[in-house]
Amino acid sequence: MDPVDGIPSGLTLNPSLWMGTSQWPERPVLRGDMSAQAVVVGSGITGLSAARLLTEQGLSVAVVESRRVCSGVTGLTTAKVTALQSTAYSDLQTTWGDEIAAAYAAANLEGLEMIRHRVEDDEIDCDLRSAPAYTYAESAAGLDKIEAEVEAARRAGLDALFTTESDLPFEIAGAARLDDQAQFHPRNYCLGLMRGILGAGGIVFEDTRALDVDGRSGVVTTDRGTIKAAVILIASHVPFVDTGLYLARMTASRSYAVSFKSQTEPPTGMYISVDEPIRSVRATGDGDIIVGGEAHPVGQDEDTEARYDALESWAVERFAAPGMDYRWSAQDYRSVDGLPFVGPLGSSGRVFMATGFAKWGMANGTIAAAVMVDLALGRVSPWADVFDSKRVALRQGAPDLVKANARVVKNLVTERLLSTDLPDVGALVPGAGDVVSLGGQKAAVFRDDRGEIHAVSPICTHLGCQVEFNKAERTWDCPCHGSRFDVDGKAIHGPAVDDLALVAERDIP
Repeated sequence: MDPVDGIPSGLTLNPSLWMGTSQWPERPVLRGDMSAQAVVVGSGITGLSAARLLTEQGLSVAVVESRRVCSGVTGLTTAKVTALQSTAYSDLQTTWGDEIAAAYAAANLEGLEMIRHRVEDDEIDCDLRSAPAYTYAESAAGLDKIEAEVEAARRAGLDALFTTESDLPFEIAGAARLDDQAQFHPRNYCLGLMRGILGAGGIVFEDTRALDVDGRSGVVTTDRGTIKAAVILIASHVPFVDTGLYLARMTASRSYAVSFKSQTEPPTGMYISVDEPIRSVRATGDGDIIVGGEAHPVGQDEDTEARYDALESWAVERFAAPGMDYRWSAQDYRSVDGLPFVGPLGSSGRVFMATGFAKWGMANGTIAAAVMVDLALGRVSPWADVFDSKRVALRQGAPDLVKANARVVKNLVTERLLSTDLPDVGALVPGAGDVVSLGGQKAAVFRDDRGEIHAVSPICTHLGCQVEFNKAERTWDCPCHGSRFDVDGKAIHGPAVDDLALVAERDIP
């Protein structure tokens, strides 16, 4: 598929392959107040899947998206739809036991089947194709992990097998393989979901930022007006209304991907390594090879450009890549106990949420949509207990919980309160950003390629942590809970919904 013109400006410095090879139909903004039977916040795979299920039940549905449809994490994924997820079953069985691991496997297989049926029923052209999934090791040291994962996956009910063969252009020591999984074009799939929603009488609003949710009155407040509904589903990747303290029980990470045209027969399998540095590989039907990896905690890397450089070097070394066509990064949240949170948000009985898919959001996000819809409509969901949003798993998540929240305290104290030795704004070269001293105050300053200064408050509007500059994406990222802002302070990724305050022009030299 040839790239098309018209990728909206300002979405991201580095658009993905999916963004460059799909259309961008515009949807209206919300104008004033309205009502619907259901409101869905977020237009990624989880939100649109939920909205489509609701329209099939005859409900009037409004979808609210702060930017453009499927321009967030779903549009920046590698788009593997699989129940084999690195070493997930070894981890889940250690943490939760065989029963929960088996239920998690069954839920993800059901998510995969839901996508297959949706593509057929709604006639969605998204290059959906079956493919085997592999978790592989190149080193002898990694074989123990592979063998353990094969055993764990089989105990969880998956037909996984051990193999030393692959269609990668380099040798592997061994791999766990699961056949009949799938891959697709995620934006085209989501656009197909949107067409189904609109065709069933639903409404999709873009450039409409949800600011608050009142579960008692059933009102979603946005920057364009309000929507009153009987059912509210929060599918915005992270719950911006955090009544369950979910952000304190998750960690946020960024990972990177590059794509290029294959010079030889591309691999048909979908791969992820257990050796460090972790590498993810898959190809498209058009001969694009996607290489991913280089994950790190959000806001905790001084040179994110080096992450792209590492992937590009590896692609050249292993695939003789002629040059990169696209490069992009994504953000993911993982719960400290290893399972997503899906279910009620608060005690009103009308608000539901889904988060914490740990980089495996295609199948997980789809089944999460079904869980939310079942619960919202008063039906029994076979997966609700597995993803229980109200669980308090102190034993399973205690060590990671302590580490995650210690990082928040460290940022608030060390970076925000104690850091006084700041560079001067004059030290910034074009294209650079840093927290500097500006006019006698601390400011987050970016100097653009023309040499002009963009100065905003360095204090995240979510909970007050200090943001850090992301060189590769030219954004301000919060290391505490993953909120992100552009260089002019506009919130582009929650949980923050308010922009960073602008620094007064009189303080800018």
